[in-house]
Amino acid sequence: MRRAAFFRHHGAALVLLCAIAAIDGASAQVDPPGAYRQLAPGLLSRSIFKANAGNNTIEVLDLLVGAGKASEEIRTPDPAMLDVQAGDAMLRVNGRPQQVRPGAVIPLDRDLPIIIDNTGGERPFVARMIVVSPAQR
Repeated sequence: MRRAAFFRHHGAALVLLCAIAAIDGASAQVDPPGAYRQLAPGLLSRSIFKANAGNNTIEVLDLLVGAGKASEEIRTPDPAMLDVQAGDAMLRVNGRPQQVRPGAVIPLDRDLPIIIDNTGGERPFVARMIVVSPAQR
């Protein structure tokens, strides 16, 4: 039996809820390996995992902004976490800039505007976005 942890952003703190639930219909790779699609101009993404877990759907997306590039604005569809994997970029969340580097984990509320500015970066910016949304049955 597989288990999942659910995340919820509460104020400025990220609370990791240890609600354990079986994952139904899990798939290890949603998009073909290496197949990125344009999520917004300047921002590529691929879904690497998506499954129902209790009353929620967990989706894990890889995000990529090339060296010397910037993304246009996207909005988070549901509460999420952004886990920076590689690169050094300026992240604007709800208009507030913050420099992010590998290892940074940023909690994101639903419907926040996000821009990733990697124009000063010498290598691609790569982040993993973990989205928790109500299960679609």
